[in-house]
Amino acid sequence: MSGPTMTRTHAPDITRPNWSVLTLAFIAVVLDGYDTIALGLSVPALSAEWGVAPSHFTPALALTSLGVAFGYIAVGRLTARFGCRNVILVAVAVFTVGSLLTAWAGSIVELTALRFVTGLGLGAVMPAAVAQTTALNPARFRQSIAVFVTMGISLGALIAGVAGSQLVRNFGWPSVFIAGAIASAILFPFLWFKLPDERTVIGDVPVADAKHSASVARLFDPEVRTRTLLLWVFSFLVFSVFYIFSSWLPTLLTSYGFSTGLAPLGSAALGVGSIIGAGILIVCATKFRMTSVLAGTTAAAIVFLVISAFLGPDKALLLIVFGGVGLGLQAGMIGQAAVAVSIYPQRTAATGVGWTSSMGRLGSVVGPIVGGALIGLGTSTSTIVLLACIPVLGALLVVVALGRVRVAHRADEQVGA
Repeated sequence: MSGPTMTRTHAPDITRPNWSVLTLAFIAVVLDGYDTIALGLSVPALSAEWGVAPSHFTPALALTSLGVAFGYIAVGRLTARFGCRNVILVAVAVFTVGSLLTAWAGSIVELTALRFVTGLGLGAVMPAAVAQTTALNPARFRQSIAVFVTMGISLGALIAGVAGSQLVRNFGWPSVFIAGAIASAILFPFLWFKLPDERTVIGDVPVADAKHSASVARLFDPEVRTRTLLLWVFSFLVFSVFYIFSSWLPTLLTSYGFSTGLAPLGSAALGVGSIIGAGILIVCATKFRMTSVLAGTTAAAIVFLVISAFLGPDKALLLIVFGGVGLGLQAGMIGQAAVAVSIYPQRTAATGVGWTSSMGRLGSVVGPIVGGALIGLGTSTSTIVLLACIPVLGALLVVVALGRVRVAHRADEQVGA
């Protein structure tokens, strides 16, 4: 017996952007992005201070991503039960406290446990923020708004890379986490007093209906099943490669002569490229199919990866090229959320974004583990970069297939009409 068909729930006609919600949600996601890569850029300094090899931090990096993945998976049910506003508030509180405690970690075991708990908060923020902002803003801007809010991850990474370099050099690695915790603590009261409960604006639904809409089973209704699977595979592949570099790029750059104080600039380069990639998505979202744009940015990532594998020790040029890698990969990470909100109805948006991103986060668990294993084996940076091209090529093939499936589905809808 087939399950219930997916029906779209229509919200009131919202005609003007809600700038306060956009701003607060965006800042929350920026801090999410900052904290997400804080450990990766601190690894060189931690390795030197604790006297252990960088590869020993693989569990902490992987468990951070695993915690984020669990946060993503849980967010659909949580927002259906408690609303996006309350989920965002609790999630920000969790990663604020977790980040602060991380600064006093004294062993890899403590660090790993704290980063896992912090990751739970980090994972819940972005899907809830995307769901709330798309619910409280005009429907015609859903994809662009999803790209804009998710771009906060990129900006957070950029800020962490630039500020982290100075913080590590002048105050030591704990200052990276303390600074993030302070910023989140300052934001929290603004979220508390200014962030509305979207259920009071668009109207609440019975808990049973909300839970049904938030069920992962809705992502496998016949009309979206194939697109869900392709989107999950694309997300997994792109996230896995990006997190190899976001976690290990500062460490890899030390093989090119970067000091532990300058190595975090690699994260900043990824962040700059990511911002540019997000800008490309925002501009192109209103003119082209998102899957076509993602095909182009994914192909660009492959080109920049190949170039970086054959560059010499020119520090400035290396940073520029890795910025191009960030452009291509982060565009895919941001764009997958925009594709998700265009595939699924509003009531299912948090679940769709959350589960798609959780598949990516599973990739971000695998990526640091693979990167750490290769570094531990003494694999050269150029070889690691070339090996990373393989899953990115797979992602390119998948997103092209996803675009064709979406075109075929629209054609079927037009015929049916």
